[in-house]
Amino acid sequence: MDSLRVDSGIKNIEVNDAGEYISIPISDAAFYDRFGALLKYFEQKQAETEQRAEELSEKYKDRPDDTDMMIDGIHLYSGLCRDVCAELDKLFGEGCCRKVFAGIENPGVELIGDFFDQIVPLLNRYAQERNEKISLKYNRRRKGARS
Repeated sequence: MDSLRVDSGIKNIEVNDAGEYISIPISDAAFYDRFGALLKYFEQKQAETEQRAEELSEKYKDRPDDTDMMIDGIHLYSGLCRDVCAELDKLFGEGCCRKVFAGIENPGVELIGDFFDQIVPLLNRYAQERNEKISLKYNRRRKGARS
């Protein structure tokens, strides 16, 4: 019986002190498109949320200590963060947010932003390594075909 194994190019990144990790399917042609779309979604929703927060501030400007304003504001950001975490779990695998933000039920915007700030350089490095590997493989085949 013949057999083969394809290196799927999955990279695992440890994300907490318990040794848990998230997996990044570097060779999935659609992964970077989905990640880019998620970043744009986060930025768009964050801008929308900030606009709505400004509207709330205006609505409650005569009552700055009103707990309703605080609750409404928290609800805005909570919904954004919950939605982004659901998308992160889809992209990096179920439990991504539980692992990355250990002990936090619904991470805040600043934590999600920190995750993006840390993951982007890694993804860029992995993409560059993948492109170099493809280039080497492709150039070797082309040279062999000319001989």
